Amino acid sequence: MKLFLIGLVWIGASGSAWAAADPAAQLDLPPAVAAAMAGIDAERIRAHVKFLADDLLEGRGTGTRGGDIAAKYIATEFALYGLTPAGDNGSYLQHVAFTGVHTEPSSSMTVVPAKGAPIDLKLGEDYVASNQTQTDSVTFDAPIVFVGYGIDAPEFHWNDLRAST
Repeated sequence: MKLFLIGLVWIGASGSAWAAADPAAQLDLPPAVAAAMAGIDAERIRAHVKFLADDLLEGRGTGTRGGDIAAKYIATEFALYGLTPAGDNGSYLQHVAFTGVHTEPSSSMTVVPAKGAPIDLKLGEDYVASNQTQTDSVTFDAPIVFVGYGIDAPEFHWNDLRAST
């Protein structure tokens, strides 16, 4: 189904002679599918994607201003298309409780090597971490492996994330 939909979007965006012909007739599709294909408008799709991907929506994170704007935009489009609301209180939106996790700026990390003095690290400068356990603190015992800085620069034949041989 995914490939079929991708194909429909391609047909909607294509300027080829094949796309100008009647693809539904060529594919022997049911009339309802042919009508849906005829309604595909690449420019409308592009406009929606352009808005939803815009920096104005700040990444559309759950519980953020950008995420709320994106949800209201989509709900408005559903209403304009005449879809039946199936959300809370006759709306297109459904309330879902989420628990957010973020690392407090005052967080600290200390590395205690097998030999030598403990090493205090600075958040954001020496490490980046989050605690998905929903607790104030966590202790773990694991080896440390430096994997570079996550740089992938093929133009310089450099990839910190490539497995070394």
